[in-house]
Amino acid sequence: MKKILALVLALMFVFSLGAGLAEGREKVPAGQIEGGPNVYFVIKAAFFKADTDLLLLEQRDNEYYKRYDQPVSIAKVDDDFLIPLDSLSKVFQFSYTYDAATGAIHMEDEYVKADMTVGSKDVTIDGAADTLGAAPAEVDGVLCVPAVSVGTKVLALVTGESEGYTYLSYQETALPEGSTGPSGIVKQITLPGKTYGVIQPVYWFEEAQMLMPYRLTIPTSYDPEVPTPLVVYLHGGTGNDNRDVERTKHYSGEAGADWDMLLDRFGFIGLCPNGYAQADYGYKANDKDPAVARASVLSEMEVLAAIEQVKAKYNIDESRIFLMGNSMGGRGTIQISCDYPGMFAAISSSPGFDPHGRDLSVLGDTPVRVVAATENNGYDKAIANFKEWKEKGLNITFRGVCGGAHNMGWMQVMDETFEFFANVK
Repeated sequence: MKKILALVLALMFVFSLGAGLAEGREKVPAGQIEGGPNVYFVIKAAFFKADTDLLLLEQRDNEYYKRYDQPVSIAKVDDDFLIPLDSLSKVFQFSYTYDAATGAIHMEDEYVKADMTVGSKDVTIDGAADTLGAAPAEVDGVLCVPAVSVGTKVLALVTGESEGYTYLSYQETALPEGSTGPSGIVKQITLPGKTYGVIQPVYWFEEAQMLMPYRLTIPTSYDPEVPTPLVVYLHGGTGNDNRDVERTKHYSGEAGADWDMLLDRFGFIGLCPNGYAQADYGYKANDKDPAVARASVLSEMEVLAAIEQVKAKYNIDESRIFLMGNSMGGRGTIQISCDYPGMFAAISSSPGFDPHGRDLSVLGDTPVRVVAATENNGYDKAIANFKEWKEKGLNITFRGVCGGAHNMGWMQVMDETFEFFANVK
């Protein structure tokens, strides 16, 4: 009995040690600068299954899941899954080298170093020999490794199964129950060949060296042969690429308050970038704190990078790209449109109007719409700033929202804002 108890205690100790190691190895995103603003997108887990060409990424402390498309289909081999090494390195943030002539692969991060070879299950982890669940291989010219055994043995990740998917994570996790059903989140995001509706992908943001998400709405009227207008929405300081526009669904009883339905009605593609960090889309770029300044630059660059991603995949009418935002996103709308005059056919800023020292004359004849909520502290200032720039000759209009709150006013008149964009030819 004592031997059995000792064995149980020993196993519990090993398990807790492994769990602690995995938890301790959860990384701050590679693009985050120590002491800088919080990064919006932090990956908690990657879900995958055989015969698909995507990873489903779970955000930490967030209900949303994002798709990351793979260059080749994921294959089940022996007791493991072959996944592109480059994709794993971007999700779990480690570096690697590959010598195609010898098949030698070297992986490392701040915790561990490992060496393996294409065609062999043998692996050396910090000098100790071990065995992988399958041999690394090139699949259609793409270097792939056995994700589960590499994830658990080399990277000290946790693995398991949920709703038909296998996952790698920093801790035990699961997809929402029933998520593979007809209306479930996995089915919605991973529907093969999905073109219309809401699509939630991630892409590699080179400047920050990390994956970044965006939210895209494609109207049912979209025709790949016809250039389509694009509306870009910048979220506020506590939001992300989903939060603000998802809130509009709660106000669907209000006039013009559902983001996706309005985009469909007007035939616009809608893009909601993540913006990298809580850094005002470039507004604080001259901040004395270099970490804040760097994060601010990246937050502006990420918006532009997300636009380029959409332009590469869809037929966008580049003469009709519109920019709008609320709160921090409203400041960002002014900031980015002034930094890149002529890029946007029209802009709309809310819930107030403050140029923050920017010379708006660089916008030339670009139509500017101000949406100001009366319950926002800056309402009176918004009126004064509007009158000042109207007198200076700016092509600017003002829409006050009586009773409108800081986070809600723009939603109540969003149909009018879209009508404003639609009238820009």
